[in-house]
Amino acid sequence: MKTAIVGILNNPAKSLNSHSAGWVHIVKELLDKDAVIETENGNWDQYDRLIICHGTNYKAGSFNVIGGIQQSHIDRLQKLNNFKGIIDSLDDFDILEYIEKRKIDFKWTKTKEFYNKISLPDYEKEVIGDSHSLSAWRPGYSINRNDGKTLFGFLKNPSAKKGSIIYFGNIDIRFHLPRQDSALFATLQLANRYVDYCKENDLTPVCLLPIESESRKIPKSGMYKGQPFYGDQKLRSKLVEIFNAVLLDNLTNVITWPEKWYKDLLFYENEVMESKQSVHVRPKHYKHNFNKKIDEPLLF
Repeated sequence: MKTAIVGILNNPAKSLNSHSAGWVHIVKELLDKDAVIETENGNWDQYDRLIICHGTNYKAGSFNVIGGIQQSHIDRLQKLNNFKGIIDSLDDFDILEYIEKRKIDFKWTKTKEFYNKISLPDYEKEVIGDSHSLSAWRPGYSINRNDGKTLFGFLKNPSAKKGSIIYFGNIDIRFHLPRQDSALFATLQLANRYVDYCKENDLTPVCLLPIESESRKIPKSGMYKGQPFYGDQKLRSKLVEIFNAVLLDNLTNVITWPEKWYKDLLFYENEVMESKQSVHVRPKHYKHNFNKKIDEPLLF
């Protein structure tokens, strides 16, 4: 069965320099490794199955389109409306509401329930964490993405499959721990609680990322109470150092990042992080290699 991954509001991101593409590539690996990430320029009729997946930024019921409706949006609607094969969707995409709210001059002929709502496979082990968890995903694991969730919040009511990979904490360092009366003590306390939970559930945690320059801008959607971060770079870097040291000193199964990232922040910001406003690393630096043309081992 030939499968394509498509979007309606936008084309699914494909570049391994894009965080959103990281999600699309994981979806591809989990649902159909041979699937093609397609655009409105391709021939959708050559496929037996379409999977609708807009990426990490999609929110059900939101039909924001930068620059307004273009011919490309109409073309994707037309191709979807004409498609005769199986249509599955990871997104709760209401096509009629989209057409109505955006006042699109288009006659949709399929029923409102034109697709099968699907979920990603659920394996015995998972990679669980915030939006950074995508970078630690590996084949054979399901993905449990909790965008915006802090480690502190997770530990209030923790739930992770035994033997899984877990990746929380970057958000705590960026926004919350530096605001505590004793940031260093609060970090030690949180990291030790994390270690205890990992030991109890045989979890493999991921070390936190370096702290980029304060001059780097991030979008408003990534801010907390209107701020891109709390605490200066020096303080937050120290908290990362403390946090990671607690993990490495107390656990034998910890996933680390290259030392070069921490020692050469200019390289980290320019080559590892997304070039656009973002706090994420590029999928080309994820633990799993999505580029099948390059035979490289996992970076574990």
